[in-house]
Amino acid sequence: MKIKRIFEFFLLIFLPSVAFSQAKYEIECRSDILYYSQIIGMQQVGTTEKRNRNDGEVVKYLKSVGLSVGNPYCAAGQYYIFSEACKQLKLPSSQIPLPRTGLANAMYSYAKQQGKKVKYEPKLHDLLVWRKAKTSFGHIERIIKVNAKGNVITLAFNVMGTNGKEGVFTKKRNIYHPLQRLKVRGLIGFRGIK
Repeated sequence: MKIKRIFEFFLLIFLPSVAFSQAKYEIECRSDILYYSQIIGMQQVGTTEKRNRNDGEVVKYLKSVGLSVGNPYCAAGQYYIFSEACKQLKLPSSQIPLPRTGLANAMYSYAKQQGKKVKYEPKLHDLLVWRKAKTSFGHIERIIKVNAKGNVITLAFNVMGTNGKEGVFTKKRNIYHPLQRLKVRGLIGFRGIK
């Protein structure tokens, strides 16, 4: 109990200073695309790699952004579900709110350039982006549930599951916490439009 109180005190002191360096940018997206992309994304949960080498069934995510077997697919997976939602809705690919890229930080940079800066708080459908130092490499996951104190449940591509396989799984994350050596860069939010 004492350790929990020390941790909570640390969060109260540390989190505000960390949160100041992160930002959230909102871009426009049709509400029906947001809805269907989440359904499609949740249908992907449990999809795994063949030999833990970014191969097997996950290659469809890479193909959606023009990448070959072996490349990381966390961002490609996010793009894929929006692309598939547009196909199901018989909408042109120009309606996909994200750029066609396999780089999480390219998606964030796009939102920063094209979107509107808003309050840094997580919402359903937001994309949480991490960055490795000052490189273009990082990771991205979609928020599917928002809990208290920055805690969220995400839909994550290219992550390790409890079964020891890499693939698509849900994860518990915090919008302020690093992911191994990756620091949180920020959130990409969506303004639903008709």
